[in-house]
Amino acid sequence: MRLVSAELLKLRTTRLLLWLGLLILGLEVLVIALHVSQNSVSELAQARSQRDVVSIAAVSALISLILGIVASAGEFANGTIGHTFLVAPVRERVAAAKLVAVAFAGAVLAFAACVFAWALAALLLKARSVPVHLGSGSSLRLVAGIVLAAAIAGALGVGYGSLLRRQTAAIVVALVWLLVGEPLLGIASADPYGPGRVIASVVEAGNQGSELLSFDRGLVLALIYLAVAGVLGTLAFRRADIT
Repeated sequence: MRLVSAELLKLRTTRLLLWLGLLILGLEVLVIALHVSQNSVSELAQARSQRDVVSIAAVSALISLILGIVASAGEFANGTIGHTFLVAPVRERVAAAKLVAVAFAGAVLAFAACVFAWALAALLLKARSVPVHLGSGSSLRLVAGIVLAAAIAGALGVGYGSLLRRQTAAIVVALVWLLVGEPLLGIASADPYGPGRVIASVVEAGNQGSELLSFDRGLVLALIYLAVAGVLGTLAFRRADIT
């Protein structure tokens, strides 16, 4: 428990978390303001349309992935991993603590993103005299899906970052995969099984269309990806040469 607290302290005291949080808020302000201002009142009055307005909060899952990569690979890049292993010689415990801490931080970040998105959307919708339906079942399921997806993505980032141990390269490869690699899976009709699409199926929490896996299948596959990344990352941690 002390290791988890120590990892959470590292996350709280780094400027990166603040900048990532501000990035999420900036994106939400931009996207929600554009969506509400450009769509008709009749369209915005639909519960599904309002759910689409606030779905930008799901970007917190991607931010959590980056946070996880930095929390693990960043220690190697900054040269602080040696001190971490000196304080906590059992490397498997360090890896586990990072997984738990980043999963928790990702969930908190996602929940805060949802609260801000819902509040901003409600304010702007009322300004246009649009009835607010953000308390609908599908919208509330979206909140749960985003929080859960962010927690999984954050922990996945820790395992992946521990495996590569090169912070910038790990982030670039992850983004290239999401933007280029996963769409290429569509050639073999395998794109629903890519990590990004799997996380998206968790985000949708039962509201997804036919292009995504069901929530249950997506969650199971996401946890499998997490388990594999966690095991491989822990093995890489244990074998890392920090001399």
